[in-house]
This record gives sequence, C-alpha cells and structure tokens, in this order.
Amino acid sequence: MSKRTENVRIRLTPDERAAVVAAGAALGLGLSSFARMAVVKASGRKPAKPPRRKPDEHQRALAQWTAELARVGNNLNQAARALNKGHSPELSVLATIRAELQALRETVLAFDSAAE
Repeated sequence: MSKRTENVRIRLTPDERAAVVAAGAALGLGLSSFARMAVVKASGRKPAKPPRRKPDEHQRALAQWTAELARVGNNLNQAARALNKGHSPELSVLATIRAELQALRETVLAFDSAAE
C-alpha cells in the first residue's frame, strides 16, 4: 500500500458540503475520508484501505466513563489493600470514591435522558 501524498481541492456550495458531511457522518467517516472513498469508487477502483471510523458521541462518552471507572477502581483497590493489611482506609479516600461514583452515575443518567 502506498502512502497518500497527493491532494485534490474541490469547491462546493454550502448545501453540497453539508450533504457530503452528513453522508460521511452516517457512515462514521469524516469529510475527507468519505470524499476520498467516493471519488476512488466512482473512478472504478477500490479504495486502498478503509479509513478508521470516527468515534460517535456515545463511543466518546463510553471511553470517558471507562477511564473514570478505572480511576475509581484504583481508589477502591487502594482501600482494599489497606483493609487487607489490617489498616483502616482514610475516610477521605472513601468519601472521594463515593463522590466519584455518584458523579459518574449522574453523568451517565443525564447523558441517557438527553439521548431520548
């Protein structure tokens, strides 16, 4: 596979651009990726490699929540480690864990209700 080094510039009306952007978004593609695929296909060739899909709003939110859960899990692991050693975890650590979980829960519920 060769590198994409060549550029093509086209002019579109605002309506045409909006239509191309919408068509690409429906497939999870950005403007350039969608336009490249459409042009290459129209020329009778197969695109060299399918482009990576842009993550949609749900995928970005899921990635963010997963990272937040990992942080909460790390805090829980530290508290469990302290308990296993016979120590009491600091109340501030437990309060932080509770606050993080509550904030994450509220964020997920707000996102879910906004999607409806």
